[in-house]
Amino acid sequence: NLDGSASYDNLSWLVSASYRFRAGLMGYIRVSSGFRAGGINPSASDINVFQPEKIVSYEAGVKAEWLDRRLRTNLAVFNVDYRDLQISQFLAGTGGATSAIVNAGKVAYRGVEAELTALPAPGLTFDGSFGYTAPKYKTYNYLDPATDTVLNVASEARMSQAARFNAHVGLQYEHDLGVGKLSLRTDYSYRSTVYWFTLDRLNVFNRDIRSRPDHNLRARIALDDVAVGKARLGIGVWGDNLTDQRNIDFGIDFGSLGYASASFKKPRSFGVDARVVY
Repeated sequence: NLDGSASYDNLSWLVSASYRFRAGLMGYIRVSSGFRAGGINPSASDINVFQPEKIVSYEAGVKAEWLDRRLRTNLAVFNVDYRDLQISQFLAGTGGATSAIVNAGKVAYRGVEAELTALPAPGLTFDGSFGYTAPKYKTYNYLDPATDTVLNVASEARMSQAARFNAHVGLQYEHDLGVGKLSLRTDYSYRSTVYWFTLDRLNVFNRDIRSRPDHNLRARIALDDVAVGKARLGIGVWGDNLTDQRNIDFGIDFGSLGYASASFKKPRSFGVDARVVY
């Protein structure tokens, strides 16, 4: 028999400007605000009211095309200032498991993103991307149950469920065979370590169940646009996790209960898919 109420309102804004240096080269800047409403967490064992999360985001970038539009590059840098960041904390005890949503404090997320697409030869496409994100916790308020005092543990806080580094490269070739269009594609992606929880002092197995750096290689061969009567047929053969890497893809830390659990990504897998368009 728990009840409560919460009500919040917000007016967000966005200001942007762009400048065209020449045909195929543009720079931009953008400043905006964001808002995530507060509320009442229905999964908690008591009335867990949390406050709104607010951000101010700054972004600048350059978008360009080169070599008669056979090369495209995009570059962006950003800084996002969070206030009253909402953090979900999984809590377990002898009475069972609950989750609480708390407002941790102030965080600045800084990063850079880059993308590249190239057409080096007829039918051949190369694309790649890179991303780096680094948080800087200014304040992270934690209620110490032993002393019943609020501590600033910003130096301990991790960026949960997110990776600092992401990278991807892909290569695709397309050729018209007359009876249909043949396409060959392969992709490789990399992601750095992911922690599932923010504070090790709350989740003591956080390091043990983290997802280590992940590498994924996949490929696909397809024949599309094949005439079958009045319909068009497409069929493809694909493979995923071709290096058969074993890595954790999600984990739960039961903390004070003394154990944790984790699931692993799918092993090497293959498949066939088909579609018919009338």
